Amino acid sequence: MTNARLLSRLGLLLALLVPPVASAAAQNMTVDEFRRELVGLPLCGTPDTGPLAGKSLCTVHLPDGTAILAGSGLVVKGLWEVDGGRICRRNAQDPIDRRRCVDYVRVDSSHYRNSDGVQFCLGPCGADKP
Repeated sequence: MTNARLLSRLGLLLALLVPPVASAAAQNMTVDEFRRELVGLPLCGTPDTGPLAGKSLCTVHLPDGTAILAGSGLVVKGLWEVDGGRICRRNAQDPIDRRRCVDYVRVDSSHYRNSDGVQFCLGPCGADKP
């Protein structure tokens, strides 16, 4: 697989690793809550689908709008921004129309889920996996 193709797939995965919706009663986190609680911290989880399904990965959303996905022997740099109250991510080389936007929901004090159904914890998670 070429580096460009791998980076494109990883960009999509990066977009999937964001906080989610716990139940019908759960409310989406606001952008201010996301910035206050999750920016600068590793959000770790194991996707169930996609090219890296079953692999432990962590994403850090940095205050400068960059995001880093690391795990399973790779490191990918991406970008994140806010659009209409949602958190949007894309690979650093991808055009803006390739971004993926999700909502986040707090499940408990250290576990989250995004609107794509990806569950994660504030990492490293160890035995306390989501």
